[in-house]
Amino acid sequence: MSVKTTKNALQISRRNLLGGVAAAAAGVVSLRLFSYPAYAAGELNILAWEGYDLNTELADWRKANGVTAQSSSMTSQDDVHTPFLAGNPPGIDLAEYNHAYSDLYIRELKIVRPIDRSKVPNYNSENLFDAFYDKPTWFSEGKLWGAPYIWGMNSIVYNPKRMKKPTAYTDLLTPELKGRIAIWDEPNVMWPIAARVSGLGEKYPKLSRDEVQTAFSELGKYREQARLIAINMGELINFLVSGEIDAVVCADPAIIVQAQQQGVELEIAYPKEGAVLWVDAWFLPISCDNVETAQAYINQALDPQIQAKVAMAINQAPVSRKATEYLDDKSRARFNFGEIDTLLAAGLPGIPPATGDNQTASYGDWLQAWQSFKAGN
Repeated sequence: MSVKTTKNALQISRRNLLGGVAAAAAGVVSLRLFSYPAYAAGELNILAWEGYDLNTELADWRKANGVTAQSSSMTSQDDVHTPFLAGNPPGIDLAEYNHAYSDLYIRELKIVRPIDRSKVPNYNSENLFDAFYDKPTWFSEGKLWGAPYIWGMNSIVYNPKRMKKPTAYTDLLTPELKGRIAIWDEPNVMWPIAARVSGLGEKYPKLSRDEVQTAFSELGKYREQARLIAINMGELINFLVSGEIDAVVCADPAIIVQAQQQGVELEIAYPKEGAVLWVDAWFLPISCDNVETAQAYINQALDPQIQAKVAMAINQAPVSRKATEYLDDKSRARFNFGEIDTLLAAGLPGIPPATGDNQTASYGDWLQAWQSFKAGN
């Protein structure tokens, strides 16, 4: 097989988790943050994606409020919940969850404690786009479980100097791109793509076992075309910057900024099959021991000007409608904020159920198919 699949022996993946998720209980990860009025201060342990922890954007606020933040970077969503499964919850006060994990975290693992919305006044209908306010993914049973914080789209990232702008995923299958593309080893991104390129996108994630095999069989065309299956975005950036690849089937546009810092200009293309939408939310793990400060931190994260700063820094979009006033022209043009409801109408892809049945493949079925796909089978 011509595809190189890289592995990180130290990474504990969500893939390993969901095989036994039915028996899982409590836990989370480590990160510290603090914020809010005079009574909110001290130390916060925070777990977030690199660049998403507001370390720079809230530096003045932390100093003014006597808050010390210890931030740890996630390499995958698994980094958050895996410690809880081990029965030894880490001392984390604040962490992020991708929208697809809401049911898993809130109802199955029960590792989320509700947010006191009176302590997060920036979480309001005037500040937030309607798509992010009191929706079931974050608000249910009369409780606010997570505060949507940032959103974006994973899509084709390519080098415009080396290839023309793709308009469909199939454009990456041309002979001249043989060995010049990469696949990201990220199920939240690639599994919906597998369904879409096989014509099963509308059913995802509730495909039958036979349909899962069909999806990965079609995605196999891209594997045979690929130079590598990259374990993380850092590896994708390295191969794009070195010129060893020209495009990634679907990736986080944050790599565009990082590549630009190394002198390589990349662009994002939105194929006709659609980008993969996502929303990240801040939540309070059950291990949080500085609740007041953590909630104050969340409130500051939803401040329109802070929202704009972080969105511009990581090449993503704010959940605050007021934040669009503070975006630079390039960032404002990246997303059509006037059509945000239409943009999000396609829905946010979830994850396959932990337990399947005769009609629906389980997460374990998907995982097995994914591992087989990466092995070239």
